[in-house]
Amino acid sequence: ALLHATRSGAGVHREVALSDVARSMAQPVSHGLTGAGGALGGALPCYGIYDTADGFIAVAALEAHFWSGLITQLGIEGSRCELEVAFQGRTAIEWENWAHEHGLPIAAIRAPGQPGAGRTSATTTPDDRA
Repeated sequence: ALLHATRSGAGVHREVALSDVARSMAQPVSHGLTGAGGALGGALPCYGIYDTADGFIAVAALEAHFWSGLITQLGIEGSRCELEVAFQGRTAIEWENWAHEHGLPIAAIRAPGQPGAGRTSATTTPDDRA
């Protein structure tokens, strides 16, 4: 619709079945993956929220190469306790920058309105969105 409007200058009407999208997006919840103890609910040390020197980071190293890279770079075996201790050593932004340098999926958690909030990837900067 946007492409058509851009090219023709005329608007169009489209119906989108959001219920289908909502059902699809709810699959992790339906299968118990996001609840306490679920794979996406904190049971795995490779996927979670960690405290840092000044805030929090989100770690999403679910794929084997990300997990291997993370624990290798940190020089740890990979227990949640080891990660908790390691992540206390830097600020959230420092960890995000470190992760970007090493190709790892770690992002600083920002409050709405905080610089960088709403970033779509570690390589996106506020200037990129303008």
